[in-house]
Amino acid sequence: METVQRPMTHRQRQVLDFIRDKVSDSHCPPTVREICDHFDIRSTNGVRVILEALEKKGHLKRSPRLSRGLSVVEPESGTPASLPPRREFVDNELVRIPLLGRVAAGQPLLAEEHWEETLSLPKGMLPVSQAFALRVTGESMREIGIMDGDIVFAHPQSEAQTGETVVALVGDEATVKDYYPERHRIRLQPRNEAMEPIWISSRSPDFRILGKVVGVFRSIR
Repeated sequence: METVQRPMTHRQRQVLDFIRDKVSDSHCPPTVREICDHFDIRSTNGVRVILEALEKKGHLKRSPRLSRGLSVVEPESGTPASLPPRREFVDNELVRIPLLGRVAAGQPLLAEEHWEETLSLPKGMLPVSQAFALRVTGESMREIGIMDGDIVFAHPQSEAQTGETVVALVGDEATVKDYYPERHRIRLQPRNEAMEPIWISSRSPDFRILGKVVGVFRSIR
């Protein structure tokens, strides 16, 4: 007996359209938390149930080890919409990305003396042409899937939009947090409800944005 695939619900279609629009606008799929915030869904488990349903119905592909591992499957081609053309993935050209160690205030971000090692990735694996990498220490961003020991990839830039996840320099310490400018101060918000935000004066010479997080890598232990 042939099984009939159930159509998408209204909410499932809304979530799928949001993911598609996010990929089209920023070339980067949303995180589960961003979907929660957009649709005012309180539980991340509620979003995961929707994503699992979309995956079972063939509209979505997920990479569970990536915080932004969502790919819309377009029905006419069967190709994940968030992935660049296949040619880019088989391109032999590699891009060298510095994995930074300690970054000192007042020194050039990508100076080679800061490099711990160099990572080589195929072109097209990241949504930006230039990036640096940083190894995460601690659990402050665990709710968006960035865990202790992960490597985050960031596009070097000195400004960010409200709510974006950034690598910021506070004194001589680099930290990964969500960025919220609030009048005369800046809130660096962790994604761990057990942790308090970091507050900094907007005029503080000890603070600067190093880059916007665009990808996460986690090794299988």
